Amino acid sequence: MSLKLDPTLSIHRRLLILLLPPLALLMVAGGFADYRASMVFMRTAYDQSLTDAAFAQAGLIKVVDGKINAPLPAQPAARASREKFYYSVWGPDGALVSGNAQLVPVMGEGNPVYADAWLGEHRIRIVSYHLATAVGAVTVNVAETTYRREAARHFILTSTGLMDFILLDGTLLLVWIGVRYGLQPLWAVRDQIESRSPRELRPLDTAAVPAEVRPLVDALNGLFEVLREAARAQRQFVADAAHQLRTPIAGLVGHLELLTQDPAVAELGNRLAVLRDGMSRVAHSANQLLALARAEPSANLADKFETTDLVPLVRRVIERNVDRSVKAQLDLGADLKAASAEGSAWLIEDLLGNLVDNALNYTPAGGHITVRCGGDESEPYLEVEDDGPGIPEGERSRVRQRFYRLPGSQGHGCGLGLAIVEEIARLHGASVTIDSGAGGHGTKIKVQFPAVKLRFQGKTATAVTA
Repeated sequence: MSLKLDPTLSIHRRLLILLLPPLALLMVAGGFADYRASMVFMRTAYDQSLTDAAFAQAGLIKVVDGKINAPLPAQPAARASREKFYYSVWGPDGALVSGNAQLVPVMGEGNPVYADAWLGEHRIRIVSYHLATAVGAVTVNVAETTYRREAARHFILTSTGLMDFILLDGTLLLVWIGVRYGLQPLWAVRDQIESRSPRELRPLDTAAVPAEVRPLVDALNGLFEVLREAARAQRQFVADAAHQLRTPIAGLVGHLELLTQDPAVAELGNRLAVLRDGMSRVAHSANQLLALARAEPSANLADKFETTDLVPLVRRVIERNVDRSVKAQLDLGADLKAASAEGSAWLIEDLLGNLVDNALNYTPAGGHITVRCGGDESEPYLEVEDDGPGIPEGERSRVRQRFYRLPGSQGHGCGLGLAIVEEIARLHGASVTIDSGAGGHGTKIKVQFPAVKLRFQGKTATAVTA
């Protein structure tokens, strides 16, 4: 059965979780082996001590006039009640010579012979030593309670478990430290990526990347190159399409303008005017479609966003539309305050141009259009307000969709203006709000850009105004 881990866990935690079961199993197996080895050594040591006592007792036995004299040592006074020694000496005829009658000889091969037994309510370890004398073989029995052995066993078990637990924790800690410092090159790559703009496609630096990670970084660099080339190709295609469409359309519109002024075709003037207006709408639609294509994120991956001063940008858009506003009998003005936004200057100019174009298309003669900018670096914004027919509140989300126009609208747009504005704003991380103008009349569209970021020493910091 495979172990399934949460993919959101850090590498440290995943590694520790994976290592914990096998390390714990090794700890248990190692602890058991250490415990068994210690118990064998302890049993041998205690049995040897017991044998020495039996040999000492055997050294006290004497045979005098055919009788066995076997004095017994006194029970050590310092021993606790649970630590007792028992002695007995049995003659060749199986009769008790001296000592505890319950401590009978142990039968078995070898000399001495060991056995575990019970003496009353005490568990004992007994050794029987057979001593040859002039009257026959004498058996010396020495036994001790197992209290000291049990205490030593518990101590070995506890100390072995504690040491193995400390070793397990120490191993996991060393693994965690090793992984932490071993992953520092990966963190350097992460810092490289995090310090970039989402649109920055230059290759990552591989100088300090370890060999195991270099294939991954090389693959990322290859992906960046593919994206950069795809963005460049799309930009080139849009530029070529714009040139190939605008030139002939502009030529056709120019020829139609001249043709409508020719007296020889005066009787076709109305038809030519309709044809000229249709070609103008085709030119406008083509320009809008190309602008929408330019605003696509995939066409702007290689663009470098920079701090753009909004005041001269607004002035350029207004100057470009002054003649049109005069011809339409509209008052086109500006309320300009210092402001800068982070982004592509030509795309932001396209955004504002479409807002002004919409206002000029739908505001009736005698109306007013005001273009505003402000907010410094902390809250930069662009705003266009008119006193035209306005946009009903229920339609304000739908007019952002491509090719959608308000039912019964009088302008000759193609329904792409606000879609282009929405796309460019999204590309810049900006928000677009549509409200009513002053006094609840007309339309006010505001584009709020993110705060400008200041770059220094490879880091970014949000600008703070006093």
